[in-house]
This record gives sequence, structure tokens and C-alpha cells, in this order.
Amino acid sequence: MFISFVVSSNTGVTIHTQDFRQTIVNQLQQYYVTPDSQLDYAKIKVNLDKLIDPSIDVNGTLNKLDNMVATIQSMLSPNATSAEKVFAIKKYLYEKGSWNQYRAYQYDFNDPLGIKISNKLLSNYLITRKGNCITMPFLFIILADNLGINVTASTAPLHVFVKYTDEQGKTFNLETTSGANVTRDAWYQEQMSITDKGMISGIYLATLTKKETLAVMTMTLAEYYLDQKQFETVIEITGLMLKHYPKYVYAMLKAGSSFYRILQRDYIQKYPNPKDIPANQQQHFKYLSGNNRGLFAHAESLGWQEPLKNADQKYLDVIKNTSKTDHKREK
Repeated sequence: MFISFVVSSNTGVTIHTQDFRQTIVNQLQQYYVTPDSQLDYAKIKVNLDKLIDPSIDVNGTLNKLDNMVATIQSMLSPNATSAEKVFAIKKYLYEKGSWNQYRAYQYDFNDPLGIKISNKLLSNYLITRKGNCITMPFLFIILADNLGINVTASTAPLHVFVKYTDEQGKTFNLETTSGANVTRDAWYQEQMSITDKGMISGIYLATLTKKETLAVMTMTLAEYYLDQKQFETVIEITGLMLKHYPKYVYAMLKAGSSFYRILQRDYIQKYPNPKDIPANQQQHFKYLSGNNRGLFAHAESLGWQEPLKNADQKYLDVIKNTSKTDHKREK
């Protein structure tokens, strides 16, 4: 998806050039062509975060993660099962002890929705030990993957959690905002208002592949560029994500929103009446509006529904209720 976009605007924002967008996409493509057996979630997540915050110490952060894995490994017997490894990760992260300097990792109730992009960066979570439904599941996945556990990400509306599959092939949901406790599909469907169509189509609660998990991991970068008003860059990134995870409805929505924001910036603000748009720009206008409508329509056809006005509060209530016991223990 490489369109010849305008690279400047009257908004005071300098828009990324095509060369810049190509550089970002090339870096992401290298991850997607890497064989699954060689994917290193830790390196990928930290390097993605560095695109957002150049001050991140990549090697220092990776060393921290290696030390965490080594400590958890020391808590295990040589022939530990995957379930025993999962239990050890849970203990390391969520229980105070010498293994974590008596500072357990917990949900960040000061920014529960991860509004601040910096709170979705793994390096920040390792420092503050307060996370959200992006940093918490991905730290768990990174640790588990390095311990040889079969884990991937999964999604619900506005939410990411962990899917763990044991040696017998049985898969469990691990809710990392609540001590990585096992959580039933039915609970997510009820509490997070997942439609039956959304379940049948597989846009929610699916056990993702490694490349689909990578797409979910990349979303924070897309959100960052959306905040920076780099809408063309968001479209490039989400286009790549959807190529490898076609049912990633959240990527569809971010792409659709970006097409609309370009429409608003380049046409709606300048030409309140579409008939006033110059003839040589009509095709581009139709392209943008068609993609905006089409992406949202496709998401709805798969079972996505427009969030209710109180959706954020309902989500917070769900998380607070599931985290209540752990949160009280940390006070």
C-alpha cells in the first residue's frame, strides 16, 4: 500500500516523506519474513519501542529481560513442565519476593487505558512495574517464549491477553492484568460485550499465530504515529499488519480513522462542499472516502460494533474487579 501522498500541509505538521515511511515498513517487513522459530519477541518489542523513544537503551533493556528469565529458570526443576514454568512466571511477576526485589508488577490505575504512549513501552514497565493490557501480556509472552512455553497473544475489544497451550494441546486464556489467572472465553464475551458474530468470525479470542502476535505488538507504533498526525505512516503500517493478520479489526479501525483524518485535513476543511474539490483531486478524495467507509464496514461485517458511550468506564470496571484482590495485596 504505497500511495503518492502530499508531504506537507497547512496544519503546521510536517508529514513523513515516502522515503521515511518506506524505511519504517522495510524494518517491519524484516520481522515478518523471519522464520517463526527465530522470532525474538524481546528484541522486536524493544526495537519497536525505540522508534517511539530514541532514548531507550536497547541492550540494557534486553539484559534486564535476560536476567529475569535466568532468575525464573533458577526457580524451576530441570524437567519442569510448561504449567510449572507458567506458575513460576506468575510468582516472579505478581508476588513480592527476593526474586523481584520485593516489588511486584501490577496494573497501572493512574493510566488504566494506556492513554500515554510512554506507558505502553516495555522499558517503562520494567522501571515502574505498573502496566496495562499491552505491556503486561507482552512481558509475560517474552518471558514465557524464552522459557520454551507455547504462548501467543489474543484480543478482545480494547484488550490484549495471553493464550497458553500446554503439552497436551489444551489452550488456556491467561489474564495478565489479574495475576495471569486462567479466564474463560465466556467471561470475556460477557464482560467485554463481544458479539456472537465476532466470536464466529474469529476477530476476538482467537489463538493467534506468531506473526499475528507480532502485528498486535506493532500496534503501539501505529498509535504513536496517529498521535503525531502521521496518518499516511499509520496507513502503511496497518496495511502491513493486516497483510499478516487480516482479521485484526483494531488495525482496520486505525487505518479507517487515518483515511478520514487525511480527508478532513486535505479536503473537508478546505472544501465544505465536495463539489468544490478540484477535478484533478476528485479521484484521490473518492479513494480516501471509499477506504474510510470500506474499512469500518468490513469491521462491522466481522462482528465489531461501535463502542457505547460508557465503554471505557465499563472496561475500567471490569479490570478493577478482576484486579481487586491483587491490587489490595500490593497496598
